[in-house]
Amino acid sequence: MSSPRITAAALVLAALAPPAAATSIYTPPPHKAERACGVLAGVLARLATAERRELTDLLLGMQVTTDALGRVQGAEWDALLAELRTHNGKPDKWPMRLTALHRIDDRDRKNAALYVAMVERERWELHRYAGDDGMLMPVYKPDPHYDTAPGFWIVVFSGNQVVSLREAGELYMTRPGKATDCRGAVDPEGPVAVTVPRKD
Repeated sequence: MSSPRITAAALVLAALAPPAAATSIYTPPPHKAERACGVLAGVLARLATAERRELTDLLLGMQVTTDALGRVQGAEWDALLAELRTHNGKPDKWPMRLTALHRIDDRDRKNAALYVAMVERERWELHRYAGDDGMLMPVYKPDPHYDTAPGFWIVVFSGNQVVSLREAGELYMTRPGKATDCRGAVDPEGPVAVTVPRKD
């Protein structure tokens, strides 16, 4: 008998499957878990640094949903970039980066996978936590500074391609279990940058 978590994961995968899969004979390749960190790290790096004109190739066929914007439409891509790259009116000190992945589906689908991704941003904050007021209410004092802020996303892969990113800040309350450390990850099967020596 399947657990409620596995059933929920299966429903999410089914709901977020690319529409083309239902109407075409294309079958995505098997998902390779060893590529997941590198592929997602590359997607997040491009979201954090890409020029506006490069977003069409990156976001075409991908659903992105954030806490502030909901499901992002093409006309909202500028707002998406602002949300992912700035906070309280200042650009992030460093681009958003992937730190860990935890797979949460039941792994019975060879061509799809569902993960919780943990990310970090170095964001501009206007206040600093200063403890509580004695009645367990948090107290914040004005203190503009950069601070490391964790974030959580639900990620759906079709084959080895990210097809859905959904911000899920409320997952900070969960224990994601044994997660894979993704810091510094690169896709082992991704394109390799070629550097041509300069002729001086």
